[in-house]
Amino acid sequence: MIALGYIVKGLMVISRKRFSMFTKQELQVIGKTLAQKRDWITKNLNNTEIEKAKAQLMQDLPLIESALQKLSDKLHTFDAPVNERINHYISPKAVSPIRQAAFGRRQELLSGQIRVLVVDDDQLICELINAFLRASGIYQVDFANDGLKAISAMYDANPIYDLVLCDWNMPTKSGIDVHNAMRAAERYLGTVFMLVTAVTEAKQIRAAIEDGVDDYVVKPLEQDKLIKKIARFFPQVKLEDES
Repeated sequence: MIALGYIVKGLMVISRKRFSMFTKQELQVIGKTLAQKRDWITKNLNNTEIEKAKAQLMQDLPLIESALQKLSDKLHTFDAPVNERINHYISPKAVSPIRQAAFGRRQELLSGQIRVLVVDDDQLICELINAFLRASGIYQVDFANDGLKAISAMYDANPIYDLVLCDWNMPTKSGIDVHNAMRAAERYLGTVFMLVTAVTEAKQIRAAIEDGVDDYVVKPLEQDKLIKKIARFFPQVKLEDES
C-alpha cells in the first residue's frame, strides 16, 4: 500500500517528458499495478470493513486515474513514428469518439433530460443555482458540498452527469482537482465541466481552460449569464422568458 502510494504521487509530479526515464515494459508494469489498485478501490468503496480507510482511498482514486491517463499518453508515443514523437507534447489531441458522441447527444437533450451535479460548499449558492436551473426546465440536479463528495458522486452515478457546475476554491479538493478526477474517467470525457468562481484573474482562467475546463461563470451569479453559458453546450436550454 505504501509503495503504491509513492508510485502514484511520484507519477503525479513527474512531467510527461521525464517519463523517458522508464522503459516501455516498466511503464506497463506500473500501469497494470495501478489499474488493479483502481479496480479494487472501486469495487470495495461500499465495503463496511474498510470504512476507516475510505477517505484515504477516495483521495487515492483520482490520483490513480490521472496517473493512468498520463501513462496511457506516454505509452502511445512508443508506437508512434519518430517524427511524430518530437511534437507529441505540443500537438493538439484528436477529438475522441466519446467526445464526438457526447456532442451529438447534447444537441438533442431537452432541458428535463439533462443530469447536473452542482458542487459548492456554500449552501446558498447551491440553492441559487438550483433555482436558476429549475426556471429553465432543468430538474435532474444533485449536489455535493466538497470535492471528495463530488468525485464520489460522479463515480457512483449511473447514468453519468451531462453537466458539472463546480466551485473553484473548496476545502479538501479544489474545482480543478474535481475536474482532473472527472476527466481521468473515460466515460466522463464528454461531460461539460464549468467552474463557478470568484476568480477573475485572466491567467488562472486561461490555464484552467487549457487544462480542459469547458467554461466558467463568475460570482456573483446572474441567471441570464449562467443559462446562456449552459445553452452554448445544450441548445435546447432556454431562459424562462424565451420558452
